[in-house]
Parts: sequence; structure tokens; C-alpha cells
Amino acid sequence: MTIVEFSLPDPELEQYTWIYESEHGPASQPPLTCGRAFGPLVDPGSPPSYLIINGYTYYRADPADKAGMSASAPDLGGLTAFEIWRTKWLPEVNELFDELCGFKASGVPVGQWRDVLDRQVAEFGRVFSGVHRECVIPAGRLAKEFTSAYCDVFGSARRPDSHALLQGFPNRTLDRAVALWDLGREARADEGLLAALREAATTGTTSVGHAGFDIRFTAFLEDFGHTTERDLVDAPTWLEDPRPALGLVLRYAEEPEDASPARAVAEQVARREELESELRARAAEDAGAQALLDGLPTAQQLLPVREDHNAVCDQRLAAASRYRWLNIGRLLAARAILHDSGEVFYLTFDELIDALETGSAPAISILDARRQAQTSYRAVSPPPVLGRPLPEQEGVAGVLKGIGASPGAYRGRARVIRSLAEADRLRDGDVLVCGMTAPAWTPYFALAGAVVTDAGGALSHMAIVAREYGIPAVAGTRTATREISDGAIVEVDGTAGVVRLPLSG
Repeated sequence: MTIVEFSLPDPELEQYTWIYESEHGPASQPPLTCGRAFGPLVDPGSPPSYLIINGYTYYRADPADKAGMSASAPDLGGLTAFEIWRTKWLPEVNELFDELCGFKASGVPVGQWRDVLDRQVAEFGRVFSGVHRECVIPAGRLAKEFTSAYCDVFGSARRPDSHALLQGFPNRTLDRAVALWDLGREARADEGLLAALREAATTGTTSVGHAGFDIRFTAFLEDFGHTTERDLVDAPTWLEDPRPALGLVLRYAEEPEDASPARAVAEQVARREELESELRARAAEDAGAQALLDGLPTAQQLLPVREDHNAVCDQRLAAASRYRWLNIGRLLAARAILHDSGEVFYLTFDELIDALETGSAPAISILDARRQAQTSYRAVSPPPVLGRPLPEQEGVAGVLKGIGASPGAYRGRARVIRSLAEADRLRDGDVLVCGMTAPAWTPYFALAGAVVTDAGGALSHMAIVAREYGIPAVAGTRTATREISDGAIVEVDGTAGVVRLPLSG
């Protein structure tokens, strides 16, 4: 096994604390897209705001510009975050998606490659940052303010109820899970179809020889096939390799009817409506409760904004970017500069420009070594902190502390999953332990008994989805994937935000 070292590039940087950004950068990026090794300087003479180490992003603790969270709230012109998403940014996301998917590499004249790709990169950054700055971050702020105000009125013990008031709304990641569930129900009733699906899940074919199912599965891929694993541009989408989707159809076919994602969400809707009724009754005689009621509709946009942008912006744009790079890779392969289109991801951006303009590229042996290194990087859990350690927190032996992301307690066998390629190891009722979940992980919540992650918080994607499925979850442990052994029996307390380990089982 290759030993992967995580070292700061300059001894001077050891005096600062560098925190692995596992929530939004949960995997090592390949050379083409991992960016510069040093982030922009906050002030002249100051250290960089972030570092790229082995393709992973490390932020300097509390830099002024981290994720834009310290920036002032944007002026949305009286519109809500969801309205801004649907009317302003969704059309721009769709336009950029179409442009990248339809990119014709053969049509770019010699001498213009840098200008063309720089413009695309800049446009991608403008749209991506605009969606997050004007939709996702404001929605998160409003939800956080609401939950804090709710606890002021009802008491901190009612925090889980403040989160429950934000659950149970239509969204695209739920639509995908329900579509997979419906395909699983169809397969469950037909032994011949099940056998054909098992074969297809091995070979990756999209046709199983059952006309009706084939039509519906093709429609599913047209709608949801741009699902990516951790937004990695060098990993195939479901449209290219449908085996993960077919595997989920088979897993759902094994599940009892009461495991339906739609049923789980219906329970959240009922709980939310019950709490809304309580809040309306309290508002009739309490000004604080009335203020909560007034702010509730905007706070409740958190789930649709976050999940719709995850599926329609983050996932689809990452997929479209991949298709664009592969088109360029095919052009270089046709010119005999690369052996295959997939090698394009192991060029740096400047090397790619040189290859396109002059035909000069690193030797294939160098690209192969980079591909092997990438595999090694993704096989390890990056250290959560580099440089100066964070202050030690008081702990209890055998207890892993985090943030209560979804209430309830559950005892089960831990399954440490580092990527979706390993997700088929998750058995019904296992505790899913991972760095952080992305939208592609959502369908697996119907199989898990609980979820534990290194990153995230009470309003993260993982927390929102866990609450939708009604399973306990603990986020932000920072070290769960390192400290929990695969197969260990653990107890997840999503109310207290702790994981107890190991337990005899």
C-alpha cells in the first residue's frame, strides 16, 4: 500500500492552523481541476487563505474570505432566495450546462485555446459563486436565524423541532430517490426483470430487454443521469455508467414498502404541519412566536434551495464540465497526443493549453503515475488539521463528539464508506460513516439506520436528508472515518450529538 504524506509546502506555514474542507471538497481533485497549490493572499505579506495538498483543500483557520461566509448579505431586491434561484440563476445554470455539453473542441482555432477555456472557467465560477452567494448562503443564514429565535421562544430543548419545521418540502434529490424506488417496485414484481437487472448491474448496460422498463430507465437517466460522485470530473456520471443507479434499483426492490422515501418524507410533512399549528396558536398571544411565524416561510426555503441547487447546479455543472474536458481529450487522442480521452484529467491546465496549441504534452508514463497517485490519494482519509493543532476539547473515552444533526438514537454496525464505489457494502440497518454526503448519496439514506460524518452541521446536506428520512445522525465529528472501525458496533445519539464506541456486539 502506498504511503501518502500530507505535508505543508513551506515550514513557515506550520505556525497556522489548516483545516481540511471536507464538506464542500470531499475528495482529491485531479491535476486538471485542483487549481493552484496556494490560494489568494488575504493581505500583502499574509499567508494564503487555502492550500491544495494531494488534491485536497485546506483552509487557514478563519481566513477573512472563507467560502464567503463573512461577506455582507447580498441585496436580493425584495425577492426570496428560492425566487432568485428559480428566476435568475436556474436559467443561467441551464444555459451554461447546454454550452459545456455542446462544446465542439474541433471548432476552436489554433491560438485561441487559452482565451476560450479561460472564458469558460470564468463563466463557471461566476454562475457557481452567484448561486451560492445569492441563494444557498442567504437561505442558510435565514434558517440558522430562525432556529436560534425558535429556541429563544420555546427553549433550547426544542431545537430539533425548529429543524423539523424546515423539513418535508418537494426537491430534486427526493424526486430522484422516489424515481429509483418506483423502478425498484416495478422490478420487485417481476423475477425475470430482476434477473436481467442483476446482469445489467454487472455489465453496465442500460437495456435489460424489458421494453417498458427500458423506456422508463432511459427517461430516468435523461432526467437524473448527470449525477456525479463527489463532483469529481474524472469519475463517470450515471449517464455514462449506470451501474450505481441499477444497483440502487435492485436494493430498493428488496426493501419492504414502509421503507419508501416518499413515506419517510410524508411523516416529516405531518410532523411539520403539527408544529406549524402549535406555532400559529402560540403566535395569537406571543409576539415572539408571531415573529417566528412571519419568518417561517423564508426559513423553509432552505431544503428546496439547497437540494435543488445541489442536483441542478452543482451536480449537473460538474457533469457538463466533465463532458467538455472529455471532448477535448478525444481531440488530443485523435491527434495521438494522448492514448485515451480520460488522460486529459491528469494534465495540468497549462499543460493542456500547450498540448492543444503545440502538441507538446508530458509522457504517458508521467500521466500514468499521476493517475496512480490520484488513486492513492483517494484511498486515504486526509488529516483533519495540519500545522498548529486546534485547542484540545475535553472528551470521554469511547465517545466521539459532534453535532446533533437528526434526533434519535440507534445502535448498529458501522460501515465506513469512502466513496460511492464502496456503497454496495452498506447493508440494511448499517450505520453509514463517511467524510460527508453529497446528493448522489441521498438514495442510500433509505437503507441506513443512522449516519455519522466527519464534516457538516445541523443545516448541512447530510443533516437535512437524514431528518427527511427520519434516521439519527451526527455531523461534524472531524475524525469519525479515522476513529470508527469498519464493522464496529456503535451507538449514534443524534439528539446529543455523540457516537459511543466500541460496543460489544
